[in-house]
Amino acid sequence: MSDEYDAELGGPHDHPVIAALAGCVVLVAATVLVPHFLPAQPQMTLVGTGVAAGFALWLIGFVVTTRLSSLGWKAGSLAFLLAVGALAGYLTHRQYEAGGREDPSSFAEIAFGPQGNPILPRDAAGRGAVSRLYAEAVAADASERRDYDAALAKFGVGNLSSPYLLAQNPQTIARCGDLAGIRTLAQEQAGKRAERAEAIGKAIDAAAFDAPMKEAIRTIAAPGGADGRLASQLAFLDGTAELCALLAKRSWYNANAYFGFNSGGDAARYKALQAKRAEAAGASEKIDKDAMARIKAAQEQVRAALS
Repeated sequence: MSDEYDAELGGPHDHPVIAALAGCVVLVAATVLVPHFLPAQPQMTLVGTGVAAGFALWLIGFVVTTRLSSLGWKAGSLAFLLAVGALAGYLTHRQYEAGGREDPSSFAEIAFGPQGNPILPRDAAGRGAVSRLYAEAVAADASERRDYDAALAKFGVGNLSSPYLLAQNPQTIARCGDLAGIRTLAQEQAGKRAERAEAIGKAIDAAAFDAPMKEAIRTIAAPGGADGRLASQLAFLDGTAELCALLAKRSWYNANAYFGFNSGGDAARYKALQAKRAEAAGASEKIDKDAMARIKAAQEQVRAALS
């Protein structure tokens, strides 16, 4: 009798509770990790996948240990893991939903600076892929604007509007060729803007937003179309280059803080070029104002969708 007891004690044993809990841990870990690595899926797909995963984990546990248990434990552990799998799928869907609201919330909270430049929430980069890319784009755009303005200031573009300043800084009209470099800078910056917009567009396409939300966010962050800023910059730079060449002829004089010319043709040319530059500058300002209006209108659509 003692030998039979010892043999039974040393034989295989069932651990259905441990197997079920181990499967539960795996399902919980999947619930946490899946939204970080896989795109969003419909709720029923996730619930079905969770149930299938629960069944697969039960089979593993069955082969390892639960097969030694009573019928009640086998059925109970199966029902438990199927239920946990379904719950895991549902909770995974809720995580996708929460992420789907957090990313667009950055666009709902955009503010505007004194110059009409968009200001995103400080934690926007951590709210989702689209928010991160747009936050990076806004920062890069602001930096590039400063670089462009600094290049114009270094050239001395302001001297071309004042005979007094130009007389004090005549080297400006000796470096008209430097404007070609600024033109190249503007074109390079436009290329980078296009690349950023393309990346944002792809992120929007991949995001788990509904169609109206995608279109509203695309209107804000990647509107597409021709680069109006580049066109206005090039028009201004071309007019400035022509003006610089005209002033380099030195047919002008200081007429009470205005440019006077000894040649009627040069005077007419000067007026035409200044009008061309003013038109380009006005177009640039209008582009910025229109962009702010566009963003505000789309922002209201994002807010309405979130509410």
